[in-house]
Amino acid sequence: MDEIKDMCIGVSGDIEKLRFVYHEKNKDRNSIFHKIGHFSLGARVWDEFDDEIVAMANMGNMTISFHPVDINFSGKLIKEEMLRLKKLIKKLPISYLEEDIGIWRCGDLFLGPHQTNPVLNEESILVTAKNILFAREFFEKEIALENPPVYSELGDINFWDYYIKLCEESKAYFAFDLGHYIGYCRTLESDATVLPDMDNVIWDKIITIHISGMKKWKWRGVSVWLDQHSDPFDADLISLYKQCKSRCKRLENTLLEQEGASHQVEKLNINSIWEAIYETSPRFAYE
Repeated sequence: MDEIKDMCIGVSGDIEKLRFVYHEKNKDRNSIFHKIGHFSLGARVWDEFDDEIVAMANMGNMTISFHPVDINFSGKLIKEEMLRLKKLIKKLPISYLEEDIGIWRCGDLFLGPHQTNPVLNEESILVTAKNILFAREFFEKEIALENPPVYSELGDINFWDYYIKLCEESKAYFAFDLGHYIGYCRTLESDATVLPDMDNVIWDKIITIHISGMKKWKWRGVSVWLDQHSDPFDADLISLYKQCKSRCKRLENTLLEQEGASHQVEKLNINSIWEAIYETSPRFAYE
């Protein structure tokens, strides 16, 4: 593990959020965003990058990953969209692409919470891996596949074995989303804190851990959950994060997904993760 990368905190957002973070990061060392070393840029195929964004991105004081909104890695890739995305990507110093697997769009309709997570079976591994391999070569970038939000669990392969095999078959890294994983466990009524052993190969695949606020409740006895990016991180999330981080062998960043959060919540979350990083990597903590 690269100890410096291991310390990196990232945030996600659109083009305007990237612009805001760059301005905040560079104008004031006391800004909470001065601690941010990575940005995950979410962009749609029809977005445009103006000259200021391109110049900021090429300053080199933050690494940037690119999160298309959205590619159906578990369905059919659209050639025209891939070509458009390639032109966008070439304008910025993108370190890797990240994308949830599953079906996220139907034509121009973004499915949002109605997205379809892949069935955990050999067929979906075959389809998804084929698409990721093609995208990896087409974009000439490494790809980190993300576990999507799961509201129903189908298939005959367990979560960890599925993602290990998918990463190996697609030559991809793993973007491990803690909230999505907790949701999966709530769907199965299983314990999210029961993780693979330290020597499990999955910890060699994870290069980024995603964390966001969550809403969790019971509805007629059924466990329900929802990604809530505007919420503060609770103690359970922070505890699970520390367990996972201590196992990861090649972690590059911890990505805080906070779209819609107030400045106070953003500050609270960044400081909470900074403290968690310090506790798991005390020799390398710095201000």
